[in-house]
Amino acid sequence: MTLDAMDWVWTRAKSRGNARLVLLAVADATTGPDATVRMGTAEFMRRLNVSRSTARAAVDAALASAELVEDEPAKGSRATKYVIPGAVGYVRGRGPESGPIAPQTTGPRSGPLTATGPKSRPTTGPESGPAEETPDTLFGAEIRPSMGPDFGPHHSPIEGVSEGVRERGREVAVIPEFARPLVDQITAAQIYPAWTLAPAEWVIVHALIKRSGDNMLASAAVQAAQRARNGVAHARYFLRAWQALPPAPAPGTVPAAAPARSNVVPFPGAAGGVGRVAQSADYLAQALAAMEAQQ
Repeated sequence: MTLDAMDWVWTRAKSRGNARLVLLAVADATTGPDATVRMGTAEFMRRLNVSRSTARAAVDAALASAELVEDEPAKGSRATKYVIPGAVGYVRGRGPESGPIAPQTTGPRSGPLTATGPKSRPTTGPESGPAEETPDTLFGAEIRPSMGPDFGPHHSPIEGVSEGVRERGREVAVIPEFARPLVDQITAAQIYPAWTLAPAEWVIVHALIKRSGDNMLASAAVQAAQRARNGVAHARYFLRAWQALPPAPAPGTVPAAAPARSNVVPFPGAAGGVGRVAQSADYLAQALAAMEAQQ
């Protein structure tokens, strides 16, 4: 929901300045757990109260941070569809006033039961103090499933997406079906990075596949791996290069033809005027004529 997405931006996002304002604008406009919204430049200008160039630069900065992803490009009258991957399925923590009240154990008519036994002590007082805050109590138990395998099973918004299965302390990559063609092309090129991506990163990969296509992403990954001096150990290395790729061309687009090259070297001065060789011949003819006239 909107409040959950905005809470993620306030508490988890690393972006600063106008890029952070763009994330807040997108989060404020979301209506579901998928953290997506369609928004054009004019809407960003209105929400940020800035010029067109400033709004575009702010959106580009948010996209460069990878905390905002273009899920579908603009087409016709439809604005661009954006997604905040980190906020997908995120549920904000609930404080003591907003969360459900824990039931109290009470006796028949006497109110809450007190602890008994030789080692019992009151739950409040100068020795006990307030309960110590831990990450679980700060953020609430509701977000535990979305924080990875260490905090219990994860239910991804995209079917088949998993951060990996822990097997005796090791992570085993689980490739979602939508990424299988891409991973197969990279593997066929004898490039073997680790594919233990986080769920939010798989969301980014899914959006990039829909935008640029498997073939373009695979070619860019192979080129990036060839340029890497020490090789590529993890597929996370490819994300920044993939985000810089353009959208796939529309079906039926004709490739631009390269200008034809000629193997004929133009004669000096052929484009206009007299060449140097011709001038030298004229000078020689004039000199010979002068010598004959003197004789």
